[in-house]
Amino acid sequence: MNTPVTGPNGIGRRGAIKALAGVLSTGMLAACNGMGRPLSDAEKLTLNQSVEGKVYWLGDEAYEVARGSTCYRANKPKRYPQVIVQPLSDKDVVAAVKFAKAHGLKVTTRSGGHSWSASHIRDHCVLIDMARMQEISIDPEAQTLWVNPGMIGSVINRHLEPHGLVIPTAHHPSPGIGGFCLNGGFGWNSRLWGNGAHHVLAVDVVNADGELLRADATQNSDFWWAARGGGAGFFGVIVRMHLQARPRPKYWKATVYSFDDAAAVFDDVMTWACNIVPHVPPYLELVMSTTANTRETGAPCPARISIAALAITDDEAQADAALALLDSVPHREKANFKVEKVPTTLEERYQSGFKADPAGMRFAADNMYTDAPADVLVPRLRKVFLELPTPHTHTFWFAWGPCKPFPKDMALSMQGPIFLGTYTLWEDEAQDTLMAAWPPMQMKELSDLSLGGQLNDENMLHHPQRYYTDEAWAKYEALRQKHDPQGRFEGFLGKPMPL
Repeated sequence: MNTPVTGPNGIGRRGAIKALAGVLSTGMLAACNGMGRPLSDAEKLTLNQSVEGKVYWLGDEAYEVARGSTCYRANKPKRYPQVIVQPLSDKDVVAAVKFAKAHGLKVTTRSGGHSWSASHIRDHCVLIDMARMQEISIDPEAQTLWVNPGMIGSVINRHLEPHGLVIPTAHHPSPGIGGFCLNGGFGWNSRLWGNGAHHVLAVDVVNADGELLRADATQNSDFWWAARGGGAGFFGVIVRMHLQARPRPKYWKATVYSFDDAAAVFDDVMTWACNIVPHVPPYLELVMSTTANTRETGAPCPARISIAALAITDDEAQADAALALLDSVPHREKANFKVEKVPTTLEERYQSGFKADPAGMRFAADNMYTDAPADVLVPRLRKVFLELPTPHTHTFWFAWGPCKPFPKDMALSMQGPIFLGTYTLWEDEAQDTLMAAWPPMQMKELSDLSLGGQLNDENMLHHPQRYYTDEAWAKYEALRQKHDPQGRFEGFLGKPMPL
């Protein structure tokens, strides 16, 4: 189940050649150590010979394909690691970290590469791409599994299905489970089961000295705490995760109302949605989104709005009762598209997520939580929901509340009753600067209503905001200094707390 070098997450030959030409024009032909001195062939050979997997040095012919394949979005960041290591074993990861330590280089890690910010792609670092480590071991009786972090969440759930089990994963089929859980893990039925991070029972991690440790609630627990929601600031390389699975629910049922003229109904349906949040049961996912392409063909159109609810439960009557909340949606009789209490499947939900964020597009994103009342919030949301800059751009509203306190044994700590995210999608490279700026600009305009942001769709490089509570952030900073005093691991791309 190795991730191919080219494919949905990669770049084609022509794109790689074009990107490599850009690298050559900057004069970055030779991989260097942390002081900027070019590494000798003998020095590079020490890493090549100690790694069973693949090693791609800056300047190698295949380097740009390897770099591009670590990023889902087509607008690859113009940041260039000194070397990319694709390990096949824990031993390979240990060797990569020890090489970085010996040569004064920083370390970053990639699991699925779906991160919109691509914080793992950094200059002057050793990038450890975990995509080639694809082992999974399931204990059906204990309802647990061990898995490498680079395994894709939707693939894990295909392995679990014969056992009647499931884990919360991203709503999109392509993110790796490591990045998903490390960034909190807001996925299927998380309001009922808890986030993906909550399901991490243990991790095997390589620390800043290249030592392989097991971390859980009873041993090396600093690493376990930070692995549960710590994001790109994590001070180690996770090579294996022990996860709690759940019995697969019997019923997945959905209701959807879509209105072609979003502007005409927006105020009423958004006010309704904000006011109903306290009444949404934990096994119901309630979402509103706008986009500017037609459902049938994808052709450009004025902004349309969809209200969707997914009930995930073992009791069909309970699912139908939860979906009955949508009977009170304003103007639902005018909906241009309507499905009510229709059975669906996890695979169909993954495909819906892929359709919203297809491979091959250019992406940027930002988000926030808010608890602002409807009369204050709704008028302020009209721009970000209705004035979409491209046909496939979409803005997303999610009922996360009523909020339950996060456990103290996780770095994950920021939440709010309403989640808002906006995502620009485009194809023309000439639009990169404008489209990349649009999401953080919208969220900054709403910052007076924001409680903070969610790491899964963060943009802290261009929009610093609160991603942790003050208590959790103070603990995190202390642990990073304790376990990585030399700053071996690159850390966050941007500021994870307000300036």
